Amino acid sequence: MSHPVYVLEFDGFGHFLQTVIIMKQTNDKSLKWELDRERFRIEDRFPPPERHPERRISDILTDLLRKDDAEDFVLPEVIAERWPVIAGEQLASHVRPSHLKNGILYLQADHPGWLAESRRLPKAGLLKKIASIPDIPEIKDIRFELDPAIRPGRK
Repeated sequence: MSHPVYVLEFDGFGHFLQTVIIMKQTNDKSLKWELDRERFRIEDRFPPPERHPERRISDILTDLLRKDDAEDFVLPEVIAERWPVIAGEQLASHVRPSHLKNGILYLQADHPGWLAESRRLPKAGLLKKIASIPDIPEIKDIRFELDPAIRPGRK
């Protein structure tokens, strides 16, 4: 099905010129841009870049935090099993190993106070104890973070 599109142009001498374009029903974006250029007198020859639809921030964060590379996030069982011996009973009851990524062992504390205390510990001592365990990947660093499942309540 064809639709006539009338384009009125001003020739600069006080005369209107009427151009009739027969436009077929199409989704051709370049044709639409050409018609919009004529209609709105846009000088830019190329259409603006397409806008991406808005997304909720929660969807964006979920995509960023998705654990696609599961092998990078696996914590060797031997570390989890020996954690009370490595860290000591008291620390192990409040700080647990979470995952291993790119040679960095992530430890999660169950309370902001324990997070602060664990950051004061000498990392070298923990790394030395972990390195003495056979058959585990090399761990270059330790990072401490608050367990995201724990949310301190406000009173």
